[in-house]
Amino acid sequence: MPRMNILNAVEQEAFESAPVFNSFQRKQYFDFPQAIQQATANLRTPANQLCFLLSCGYFKASKRFFPARTFHPRDVEYVVGRTGLRLEQIELHLYAKETSSRHRGFILDFYGFKPFRPHGRPVLAEEIARLLRSQIKPKVIFWRCVDVLIREKIEVPGYFPLADQILSAIKTQNQTLAATIERTLDTATRAVLDDLLTQEPLAGDTVPGKTSAYKLTLMKKLSQSTKPSKVKERVADLDLVRGLYHQLSPALRAIALKPGGIQYYAHSVIRSEIFQLTRRGDPERYLHLLAFIAHQYYRLQDNLVDVLLASLRSFQNRAIREHKEQCYARREQLNESLKVLLEGIERGLVGTLTTIGSITEDRALSDVEKVTRIRALLATRETRRLLEKDPIVELKASLASELGEDDYYKILESKSVWIQNRVNPVLKALTFQAGPSVRKLVDAVEHFKEKDGAVDKSAPAGFLDPEEGAAVQKEGKSVFPSIRRCSSCTFKVGSNPAR
Repeated sequence: MPRMNILNAVEQEAFESAPVFNSFQRKQYFDFPQAIQQATANLRTPANQLCFLLSCGYFKASKRFFPARTFHPRDVEYVVGRTGLRLEQIELHLYAKETSSRHRGFILDFYGFKPFRPHGRPVLAEEIARLLRSQIKPKVIFWRCVDVLIREKIEVPGYFPLADQILSAIKTQNQTLAATIERTLDTATRAVLDDLLTQEPLAGDTVPGKTSAYKLTLMKKLSQSTKPSKVKERVADLDLVRGLYHQLSPALRAIALKPGGIQYYAHSVIRSEIFQLTRRGDPERYLHLLAFIAHQYYRLQDNLVDVLLASLRSFQNRAIREHKEQCYARREQLNESLKVLLEGIERGLVGTLTTIGSITEDRALSDVEKVTRIRALLATRETRRLLEKDPIVELKASLASELGEDDYYKILESKSVWIQNRVNPVLKALTFQAGPSVRKLVDAVEHFKEKDGAVDKSAPAGFLDPEEGAAVQKEGKSVFPSIRRCSSCTFKVGSNPAR
């Protein structure tokens, strides 16, 4: 099997070559302190002096050493111009390896760095192992190793020492996982995993046909629909996967994959065809299938939580919209009633009071005649109706008939069947872990699951506001159809470490 290349050929060449500077960087990195200049003056040949200075500048920039053949001509000309050396007297190929090694030791000491050997490999071993447990890509690990070495003030080596350590760690990890799988999986567990790679008979058939789907293929697809039938299908899938997950838990604990590792192997299964999985060796195939079962177990729970939140959000939005529409319609009716009421008051009550005022101001009438006329006026049918039915009382009653919270709860109740068909299966299927702030709500959900959805007045209602509690307890109504704030509560569902 060919050895993996962490960096491609172009990237390797760029990594192994000296950094390319612009004019500003050239002035920055080739500005040498007095100690470096004195050490340079003590060197015997111009080639040694030039290569020493260039190595100092390149190390200052990249914390690496490069062979003289990769030194850039512009950098050579710049350093020669600053030091007064004569370029025609310098031959870079005469820079001996032994001399270069001595110079590297001096440069490392001057900048406070340690050589990669023997200090680098122990530092990187732990970091590489940690990243591999999360299945980080080898290229990302490579550049992370470079950052760690610089942080720990250790010389950055060439490509091959780093790649060799990373690839050796990958090989060791794969061997460890394979050995764990071989040691942990018994015959029954292997049979369960192999059964996922068999075909499922079509409806009405007892034997799978050529076009029958594989069990594993049926488990890959997750619908986002909130239709009750689709929700029930995913709840049934969760029950199936939950059983497999608990059956395979000992093996999953043994291999101890991190969330990133579970996703890595599971996504490989999701993208692969069945024949690609069957071609894999037993330990590797079982590792991928174990990760897939764990991933689907967590993924189905996430999917059902999304369904729960989306359904509750849609339910609440529809109820609020209908309540607003009814409020607008009632307001138009109220305005019309108010207009008619005011016209009646203006014609009847105001007119009667105006007539009474005219009678009292008539000097031609005696007091007895005024009282007699006023009594006669008040005795008319229209005036008596106005007095018996106070217009102000009628106006207050009309205003009080505006839609309130009770009407909103009635709308929730009328639509409760819609939300129950979508939410009830999800509530029964999921296990919620919540903090103290929502403990009362979780108690209500647990009661709901124990009663299989058949809740009554004894259901816990402590999570509701007093107004909400009074509304849902009217006439023995169920608590759950009137839940208003479920969509804003925060749950931790199941034991999914990938969430």
